[in-house]
Parts: sequence; structure tokens; C-alpha cells
Amino acid sequence: MHSHIQSSGHIALFTHINPDGDALGSSLGLASYLHDTGKKFTLFLPSEINESLSFMIPEEFRQNIVIWHKENEEQILEMIEGCDLFIGLDFNIPDRAGEFSGILSESETFKILIDHHVGPDTEHFNLVYSDPGTSSASELTYRLLMEMPGIDGDCSRISRIGRESLLTGMTTDTNNFANSAVPSTFRMAADLIAAGTDREKILQHLYFSYPQRRIQAQGYVLNRLLKITDDGVAYIILDRRFQNRFKIREGDTEGFVNIPLSMDCVRMSILLKREMNSKKIRVSVRSKKGISARSCAMRYFNGGGHEQASGGRLFIGQEVKNMQDVADYVEKCTHEFFME
Repeated sequence: MHSHIQSSGHIALFTHINPDGDALGSSLGLASYLHDTGKKFTLFLPSEINESLSFMIPEEFRQNIVIWHKENEEQILEMIEGCDLFIGLDFNIPDRAGEFSGILSESETFKILIDHHVGPDTEHFNLVYSDPGTSSASELTYRLLMEMPGIDGDCSRISRIGRESLLTGMTTDTNNFANSAVPSTFRMAADLIAAGTDREKILQHLYFSYPQRRIQAQGYVLNRLLKITDDGVAYIILDRRFQNRFKIREGDTEGFVNIPLSMDCVRMSILLKREMNSKKIRVSVRSKKGISARSCAMRYFNGGGHEQASGGRLFIGQEVKNMQDVADYVEKCTHEFFME
């Protein structure tokens, strides 16, 4: 990868739509290396950043970040055409990159993929770094950076921004080491902390800086909206009325899907959230060890991901007629899933 970076004049970084902590962590971790080695780069985001993750964006990188907006589409496409290397992070297929999917599928520009999801697209990328056994794209990016000239296995040579980004990304994707953490994940964290990375500051931003509306919404969800089936499936449906009532912003409900798994009677947890300006329902699926959230998401929710943490979507007018049908759909499908 180093030779391709060195020979490039302007590098375009891409990640998935609705970028989460791992998407930003891996992208900014690599961006920090490009910045420190004097390479010109632009991070193209297919949608806005959650307010809860805005702390991850360093002030010195803001001019290098472009968020897709329809009114600026022509200008953005011109910028991308001026790049001579594409690097995709934290997605396995171009479709996950939103409005940039067509470019990633059709462009003749040399393309590199760095990802930890099952089934990476080897057709549309020239070079693929894939390891589904890795906790996160941030950990995989860390591993690659450690092999780069100038770093040479010493993570203290990664800039503070890079180290904080990578540790934040890994922390969010493992739910603070609760999911998908493997021995190398703990070694990565230990080495980054030993190098001076402030984990306490990261945890403060991630878990102790919630707006009041989130806590009020969480209480309402647990008291009124959480349902548990006889099969041990907990599910939560967040419609537009709920989101308007609590003035929900992107990221405010992050992590809600994990809470029901703390109960001994729950084997799988599903959160379904109606997107405000479309007929799409975003689906998050989590499960306890031995139960495949990925298989369930693939089969019933047009999605996929990891064994215990996956996502997908439903469309009103297709899988369900309206929001009132969602509960029946979830209960029917999950009962079928557990009966097989």
C-alpha cells in the first residue's frame, strides 16, 4: 500500500453512509498518516456526521473533509476526478458508500479497500486488505500503519490525532470491548495507551457527554417501547412520532439496541428506526454468542455484518405495508429464525 500512497498526488478516502465511530476512526487514523507524511488527501463522506461523534474531527482536518450534498454534486465529482488513488474504509461493497457507490464501482482509478466485514468486493477494488476476524476497521488500519515507513512498529510515531482516532473507532465498534474483541485488540489498546493516548478523554466524549434528551428518550424506550417475545427477542420500534417528541438527532439512539442484551431472558435485540424523510426503516441487530445476528439480518432485513452485531433495512410498501405492520413482521420472522 505504501508504494501506491507514495506515487499518488491526491488521495480520496471513502467510508460508508451514516459514518459511525469505526468509519471515522479508521478514516481519520489513515488521514493522520497522510497528513504527517505530506500527502494531499480528501475524506469524502456520503452523509453527515452524528453530533455525538463531532469531537472526533480535528480542526486541522476540516478543510480536507467533504460531505455529499445534492446541490454540490457537480463540484464534488470534479474534486474526485482530480484524485489518483481511492481508499475505501469500513465497508465491504461499494453500495455501502451511498452516493459514491457508482464512482467506486465504475472508476478506473486504482482502488484499495480496508475492511473487516465478511464478503469484501474483490471485483471493483484492485487491492483488498480484509480480515473479518479483526475487531474493527480501526484495528486493521492500525495494523497496516504499524508496517508503514516512519512508523516501523512503534505506535508512538503515529500522531496524537491518529492514535486517538484509532482507539476511539475500535472502542465504539467493540462496544467498549464487549463485542468482537480479540487478543490483538487488547494489545492495540495497551500500546496506544502506553504511547500516551488519553483513553479517559475518549470515554468521556463517548459515554459521559450525552444530551438530556437522549436520557429522557432512553427512559421512555425502556418503559414504553421495549417488547420481548417468547423466543427471547427484544425489539424496539422508533417511529417519527417518537423522534419528533424527543427531538431526536442522528446518533441520539446509538447504543439503545445493546441495552436489552443485559437481561438473561434476551437472546437477540433489534432496533428499528424510521428515517424521517424516506420510506426506509433502519434496522440494528445484536445477539449473544452462539446466535447469528448476521444470518438474521441477511435473511429478513436486507443486511449483514458481524456474527453478533449486524444491520439492515426494511422498506415501507415492500416488506411491510406501514409502520403498524413492523411489530408483526419482526415477531413472525424471528420466531421462524429460532425455530429452524
